Amino acid sequence: MVRAFIAVVMLLFSVMAVAAEGTDVIETPTSYPGVAEVIPTLSVLETDAAVVKGKIGSLEDKTAFEAQIKDAEERQGALNQWISDQGDPVGWNFDRLEEVSAQVMGQRSTLNKIMAGIVDNMSTLENLGETWHGREDYWKGWQQSLKQQKLKIAKEPFLQAENLIAGTLTRIDRAIASMLSLQKEVTALQTNNFDVGNMIDKTLRDLRRQTFKRTAPPFYSDHFFRQFDDDLWQTTQNGIALVQGVTREFWISQGWILVAQVLLAMALGVFLLRYSRQGGATQEWEFILHHPWATGIFVAIASLGFLYSHVPDLYRLFLWSLAAFSASILTAGLLKNPRKIFMVYLLATLFVVSLALQEISFPVPLLRLYLALLSLAGAPLLFLMAKSNIRAHQGRVDGFTLFLQLGAVILAVSFLAQCGGFSTLASHLIESSVETVFLGLLTAMSIRLGRGGLEYIFDRPLIKRRRFFRRFGQELEGRLKKILKTLIVAYALLYLAQVWGIYPSAREAWNSLLGVTFSIGEVVVSARMAFMVGLVLYLSVVVSWFIRAVLEAEFFPRKPYDRGIKDAIKKLLHYTLILLGFLLAMSVAGIELKNLAVLLGAFGIGIGFGLQNIVNNFVSGLILLFERPVKVGDILVVDGEWGYVKKIGLRSTIVETYDRAEIIVPNSDLISQKVTNWTLSTNIARVVLPVGVAYGSDISLVLRILMEASKANEEILAEPEPSPIFIGFGNSSLDFELRVWVGDVSRMLMIRSWLGQYVDRRFREEGIEIPFPQTDLHLRSIDDNVLAGLGRVPSGSKDASS
Repeated sequence: MVRAFIAVVMLLFSVMAVAAEGTDVIETPTSYPGVAEVIPTLSVLETDAAVVKGKIGSLEDKTAFEAQIKDAEERQGALNQWISDQGDPVGWNFDRLEEVSAQVMGQRSTLNKIMAGIVDNMSTLENLGETWHGREDYWKGWQQSLKQQKLKIAKEPFLQAENLIAGTLTRIDRAIASMLSLQKEVTALQTNNFDVGNMIDKTLRDLRRQTFKRTAPPFYSDHFFRQFDDDLWQTTQNGIALVQGVTREFWISQGWILVAQVLLAMALGVFLLRYSRQGGATQEWEFILHHPWATGIFVAIASLGFLYSHVPDLYRLFLWSLAAFSASILTAGLLKNPRKIFMVYLLATLFVVSLALQEISFPVPLLRLYLALLSLAGAPLLFLMAKSNIRAHQGRVDGFTLFLQLGAVILAVSFLAQCGGFSTLASHLIESSVETVFLGLLTAMSIRLGRGGLEYIFDRPLIKRRRFFRRFGQELEGRLKKILKTLIVAYALLYLAQVWGIYPSAREAWNSLLGVTFSIGEVVVSARMAFMVGLVLYLSVVVSWFIRAVLEAEFFPRKPYDRGIKDAIKKLLHYTLILLGFLLAMSVAGIELKNLAVLLGAFGIGIGFGLQNIVNNFVSGLILLFERPVKVGDILVVDGEWGYVKKIGLRSTIVETYDRAEIIVPNSDLISQKVTNWTLSTNIARVVLPVGVAYGSDISLVLRILMEASKANEEILAEPEPSPIFIGFGNSSLDFELRVWVGDVSRMLMIRSWLGQYVDRRFREEGIEIPFPQTDLHLRSIDDNVLAGLGRVPSGSKDASS
């Protein structure tokens, strides 16, 4: 039993060491088993050796790495050849340099991934080697221990163990050597990649520094005209001859991308055609529904174009031409001004022409003349278009007019710079301006496409069937539209920094922006920290809204909660999530809780001096939520005004009167002062109708009619029982009251009005009179002249006696 137990323990240790991929190293024990354990332990060792052999075989398999390295070598070689064919990078423009830089970085990322895989394998093999070296020491120590004990042992098991361990270590060393050879190949490719990248980066930096320097001979110098010789024409012909056509190898390796683009363009075009015929399409997609095929082509090129690598010059020009003119067609669909449409197509044409000149490596002197003539013709044209646009708008200067005037100024400055020899500045002004225009148009188009996509999704029957989307879908759609617009505009602004050469890429512009720091006293605040704090707070608000909306739409309708409980749950959840978001934001900002305690202490002092009322109202609001003496929907009487509770906020409660006026009541007033709440525990309320009848009326008949009225309305409750009561003898009438109970306090006035109409009708039918107020006037004396005016003579006068 003991031997079996030891064997099992040794097996478990061995399997754990292998399963951990060599991460665990067996620790040498301080004591060794006896002779009886040699054979079982050897059996375990043989099993482990077989398992490790298979593992080493998978680790030393170079097939996948060799295929990746071969592909990387081909890509690197093609890139080097393309750079060599294009000539010295010093003569390239910004766009070409940045394009090549992006390819170099992509290749560098691929090589880093290959190297990481090789390093992982080598690390696993080294750990396995350490494990088996430990086993070698273990078996040697065990054999030596048995010898020191002068026990009779067989040499064959230890020799067999030694051979197993030696064979395993040999395989590990061989696999490591194989990985080292692969590592050297990748290192050589990385070195070449870094050399090319450094050359391109240096050229870009030099070009940026030369933007405001004279980089070419002025037009008025002899040196400029001496460039126009036979060598210039020969250089032009050589550039045209070096333009790469589409080869059979390119179609074999990357032709599937074109097939995918064609299929995507056709599928999208057919979808848009069918969608436009259904009717009810979103207005945001109106411009693409009018041009479905242009939309399909543009989306296919924009979405799948990144899959190409080392595209031949002619094919690249073809793709860019399709993208430029399809984008122009779509952009023209957004515009109504014919001058704007003309400008879009003109810019697209100039873009394609300039790209063609770049592809044939147009000589610098001829390219400078082309740009100068373009500027010389374009500046007056834009000024004339600006004047025409002002006349069309009856003298009003709009944004398009300012754009035309600014473009004319840029072209004029470019022409002067080209004439003065500032070739880099002139080219940069024109190229960046054109790219800025297209960037703005594409940004507007992307926003419209995104907004239309969201409207399309939220309009689907599958979405609209959900209760949450029926109730909160419009609000959620609005939030997503704002987020989408913010992201697109933010990326456009970052890319604009790349267009004007401020940063090499949008990513570097973003990183540089996040790296901005400023100090407030001794505290250093970074833009990255401020962005993360704002993002955390915003997400806490959004998550709070989303959870409350889900509760309101999906959970609460299935539970018999009244409105006050629902409101209390939502508000407490909102406050909790906002508090957690605030604490998380403080953690992101690097503010420890102990520092926050100091801040809260200082805040408490401020409360003691000037914020008592605010905090009092806030705490009262929490009491209202927990104790719930007043809840949303309750009917209150505040300062003699009737109304219902519309909202309970942090500081105050809003009560809406029956006149639709809103009373803002501080929460502390609802806690500390008397408030009449008609619906605190029940909605039942009493309606009292006073009635007066003439003296002499039948009292029992009146009481019977009042009881009849109370039973004639279904809204009047049978319990508590209605009460017609004879109150007493009034000055002009016999006074009664009809007291009834209703189940909805908001119906009190309507039921009282109905009772009054019913009682009046029944009194008329029964001949019961509702008297007017009556007063008897007794005269103790009266003036004779008054009586004479009335035609009467006092009884004691002379005329009367006669």
